[in-house]
Amino acid sequence: MIHFGINFKKSKFGFSLTRENYIHPSKKSSFNNTEYDDEYIISHTKRALFNFDLNMRFFSKLDSEEFNRTIENFSRQYPQFIEIKDLNEYRYQSGYYLLVLDKYKQIYLGTTYDICRRIRDHWTRSKQFDRLMFGSVFTSRLSIDSFRPLDTTRIFVYTTNETFENEDKFISYFPDKFILNRTKGGMLDLGLSQAISNRKYRNLIDI
Repeated sequence: MIHFGINFKKSKFGFSLTRENYIHPSKKSSFNNTEYDDEYIISHTKRALFNFDLNMRFFSKLDSEEFNRTIENFSRQYPQFIEIKDLNEYRYQSGYYLLVLDKYKQIYLGTTYDICRRIRDHWTRSKQFDRLMFGSVFTSRLSIDSFRPLDTTRIFVYTTNETFENEDKFISYFPDKFILNRTKGGMLDLGLSQAISNRKYRNLIDI
């Protein structure tokens, strides 16, 4: 399968996100060298699937016209972002990228030193089992790394060597309900602890 110029081979993760391919249980902790027991695997799987269902319900209630108007307004406000069709033209190029997932009325905005490689990483990596949720089952939004290649329907890029500087400004342009980013943009020098302190919550109950 070829998507945005990139050739993908069939994999167990699939080409589109589904409830069935969302979770890949692992006993190995991604935080340290410990292992989880069977009880954790079962309970965490149930919690993650419940959170998945809440997010899907949240997406279903969003307005497509409003979502598209927001992207159009962003493009007018920041014409540096251009819509692209072939990621191969952006190998080893630094800058910002905007992934549009029209089915879910969601965007993800990031910055990188290699636009092509970074977007491929999002599409081909599976979110670690113990990091599927970033917050509680009622507030955690799905990770962009849980979505698959075909879930991204449009891509906009802004090539520049000044990465990270304006990432949070670009993210903040969008209403929070349309954003998959789990934390603020910019250089997070303190790693996970800083990401947690700047975590973006989503109310998945009162919708």
